[in-house]
Amino acid sequence: MNIGLNDLREMYLKFFETKGHLRLPSSSLIPESDPSLLLINSGMAPLKSYFTGNITPPSKRITTCQKCIRTPDIERVGKTSRHGTFFEMLGNFSFGDYFKKEAILWAWEFVTEVVKLPKDRLWVTVYLEDDEAENIWVEQANVPRDRIVRLGKEDNFWEHGTGPCGPCSEIYYDRGEAAGCGAADCKVGCDCDRYVEFWNLVFTQFDRDEAGNYNRLSHPNIDTGMGLERLAAIVQGVDNLFEVDTISDILENVASLAGIVYKNDEKKDVSLRVITDHIRSTVFMISDGVVPSNEGRGYVLRRLIRRAARHGLLLGIVEPFLHDIAKIVIKHNISAYPELEGKVDYISKIIKLEENRFSQTIEQGIEFLREYTDGLATESIFPGELAFKLYDTYGFPLDLTQEILSEKSVTVDENAFNKLMQKQRQRARDARRNISSWSGNNDEAPTDSPDEASDAHVRAHSATHLLQAALRGELGEHVTQKGSFVGEDKLRFDFSHFEPLSPESLARVEQTVNKNILRAMPSKISQMSLKEAEKIGAMALFNEKYGEVVRVVELGDASVELCSGRHVENTGNIGIFHINSETGSAAGIRRIDASVGLEILRTIASLNDKFDEYSAKTRAEIKELKQEVKNLKSASHEGGSMAKTQEISGIIVSALTLPSSDIDVLKGAADNLKNQSQSDVIAIGGADDNGIKFVVSATQGAVDKGIHAGNIIREISAVVGGRGGGKPHFAQAGGKDAAKLEQAIEKVFNVVSSMIPQ
Repeated sequence: MNIGLNDLREMYLKFFETKGHLRLPSSSLIPESDPSLLLINSGMAPLKSYFTGNITPPSKRITTCQKCIRTPDIERVGKTSRHGTFFEMLGNFSFGDYFKKEAILWAWEFVTEVVKLPKDRLWVTVYLEDDEAENIWVEQANVPRDRIVRLGKEDNFWEHGTGPCGPCSEIYYDRGEAAGCGAADCKVGCDCDRYVEFWNLVFTQFDRDEAGNYNRLSHPNIDTGMGLERLAAIVQGVDNLFEVDTISDILENVASLAGIVYKNDEKKDVSLRVITDHIRSTVFMISDGVVPSNEGRGYVLRRLIRRAARHGLLLGIVEPFLHDIAKIVIKHNISAYPELEGKVDYISKIIKLEENRFSQTIEQGIEFLREYTDGLATESIFPGELAFKLYDTYGFPLDLTQEILSEKSVTVDENAFNKLMQKQRQRARDARRNISSWSGNNDEAPTDSPDEASDAHVRAHSATHLLQAALRGELGEHVTQKGSFVGEDKLRFDFSHFEPLSPESLARVEQTVNKNILRAMPSKISQMSLKEAEKIGAMALFNEKYGEVVRVVELGDASVELCSGRHVENTGNIGIFHINSETGSAAGIRRIDASVGLEILRTIASLNDKFDEYSAKTRAEIKELKQEVKNLKSASHEGGSMAKTQEISGIIVSALTLPSSDIDVLKGAADNLKNQSQSDVIAIGGADDNGIKFVVSATQGAVDKGIHAGNIIREISAVVGGRGGGKPHFAQAGGKDAAKLEQAIEKVFNVVSSMIPQ
């Protein structure tokens, strides 16, 4: 039964909906209010607060297909059949409702009756002491007892320190002897590829206390997890996750781009699999708001993109390509994740920017490593100081340096690298402490009472709300606040975006904000539940913790945000809004500095002063330039009388020097000279503070007689230490020694004479 990956996902979720489960969409890969996780790495991670009881779940039965990222085994990606950094985890969960019996019977029903996997290929494991689970498998699911394997705590008991924990039961698929290691004792639990675990049922029935006691929970929970890609590989009868239908198409597109065939060269196959896996992770991380950076989850993303780009180079793909492959990933996932549709251009641009950054430094870094390691003995140690230089100067992540060096069995001195990294971070922290509060992350400057200064803060604060709305309207919904500061009639707003805004975009944003100010819309502040706020589309600070009741600020129909700060009563009170600058703040983060109210009058006055100053300077410069142009034109028009002319074997040759190295002036003088003197060959040289330039032109008649402008200019420019060339009819060149300009121009007559057959 060959079922597509997208079909399997839907079959699973629909099946558990028929069992009374509420289907929830996948949560973002960025954990919400969970500082213990960098990225979501399991199906239950976003539901942790439901399991702990901190938040009441919307239903006691939930089913999801959750996007997950895991990078601890990143070096094994591409080298094995089952390791990947991105995967989707199917799960069904019970919060104090059903327990082992239902979880086991429904799992068996889905596997054998819906997906129709052959029962004689299925094996089950239970925890060593879990008689209850084994009896349910045997007596109610009718699984033969000899196909059930008992395993110890390491394999079949889930716990994480103190708190809720419990035994597990897993379902395995036997891929047959051909996929095994060949050992006589090969069985379920062996590390080879024969027995594939694809569904883990966790029975959370204990609470482990500080003393190590396992106390029974009065309301036990169910937490299951099944890898969608792993299930698809089993159902589709392929060897590994990279051969599953949707994933295989990505890989084949990369292979086509590289001009190679998959499974012809194992080394190239590893690169194909790495790229395929990493671009899937990249697409979903960027979609969920991660941008490349040198820290945290942004570093994980940068590492994935650059690692994939390097494997592209190993395949001979020298131009940026990942941004195009990303569109194939989106095509295969848009049915399950419709939010991808509006982010295609954004995702592609973020990837291409990072590809371009990396391509600018990769060759330098690789050359640096090559020069150092040439002739180096294997088993050597690469200095941590050099690894840090590669990171700091060339943008090489440590793991990339390690990966390249590992090909020569060279290791990096990580201790020295980490010490230098720690020093750099400390310097950065010290620098941040010395920055004024204007560059801080304060949302609002403190105010003691609602006086004029306080009102000025309130104006700037409301303007940030209108600004965010205008930016989202102009650039897209990926724009979110990443920091802000409001002062007296000033504001700073940091937001997620991948490139500088064009002057036209900035002008439209500024105009939109001012239009909403002039509409004089009343502000409305209300208290409501978080769910109600979400229903009316209220914007929230990402990862901010909110209670059940939130404060919502509405500025007419332009902006709805969760906010606890003070605001104007009417947008008209803001007065006027002006963007002073738009700059980069960090990787993927832009910053707008702006003014409101009376501050703009001071800005305008300052601009007027600067305008007057620049106008005076410009008028003086224009006067000087006009005189210079007049002199040059005069010299050009007088070229006929100033030029030296000789007739050589019926060819009229003219040569001229001018006090300008502007190539357009020299070309213009050549045209004038040609019209006035009917010359066949014209050579003009010019010199000024900007250097020396030559032009040589020849008519068709002269060319027919053997004259070649490019050869002439090569000879005469050599006199002044220059070089050049060109076509038979026209050529140009530069030089260095202005003192020999006249000598060079004089040489044209001898050069022409030597070209004419005697």
